[in-house]
Amino acid sequence: MAAPEGAAPKIGWLRMNPNLLNSLHDSRILVTGGASGIGAAVAAEIERQGGKAIRADLAEGDGILRLDVRQESEWAFLIERVGTLTGLVNCAGVNPHMPIVDLPMEMFDQTFAVNVRGTFLGIRSVLRLWRDIKGGGVIVNIASVVAALAVPRQVHYSASKAAVVMLTKGAALEGAEYGVRVNAVSPGIIETPMTEARLERDSIQEWIKREIPAARAGKPAEVAQVIAFLLSDAASYINGAVVPVDGGWHVQ
Repeated sequence: MAAPEGAAPKIGWLRMNPNLLNSLHDSRILVTGGASGIGAAVAAEIERQGGKAIRADLAEGDGILRLDVRQESEWAFLIERVGTLTGLVNCAGVNPHMPIVDLPMEMFDQTFAVNVRGTFLGIRSVLRLWRDIKGGGVIVNIASVVAALAVPRQVHYSASKAAVVMLTKGAALEGAEYGVRVNAVSPGIIETPMTEARLERDSIQEWIKREIPAARAGKPAEVAQVIAFLLSDAASYINGAVVPVDGGWHVQ
């Protein structure tokens, strides 16, 4: 039997409120790495769904606030500057490709400084904020499909993203006390400035068609829509999850 006209869609035992689905009205969400790629797409999706996206990146200007995610002092300054927040998306990241035998320690350290230290400082900054005001909030981190899959020339990156997975799970446990949810997404190959050069290679395109069930790279907006859902009240019972957004790569 069809549902009465105007009724909310029924999903399993739940009758969902359509006004909650993907609604970010009245939200104020800080997005690191917000100048380009997934971060820019996330900021645009937040705004599209009625929220306020506060973009931060290394280069200040054009509506973007300055933030070096590696620096504790810059996090403290930015949190004080922006005031009330309801969410944080840790999008800032680096992914230099290099085999282990050629990898300089400076590159290894830089990868962990941005991907792990930067994510940790973001989590700690907003947890302290929300603990003190007892207002709750939502954090979404960016892990990667290669946090669980070994890939040549990306050992340092894979290890850093595996660390992000455990930061997410640990923070979900500790943040629950303050009414905070912490989740992550694990993107696969996404069309961003970081991957643009590699995606132009025929060999990479052939590999994608062969190894990824979706047979294509993803779009930043496709990741952003999942993140927006995790930020919304529709995901209110999701905590400590790591959601793959990879065209099925992780099941191979």
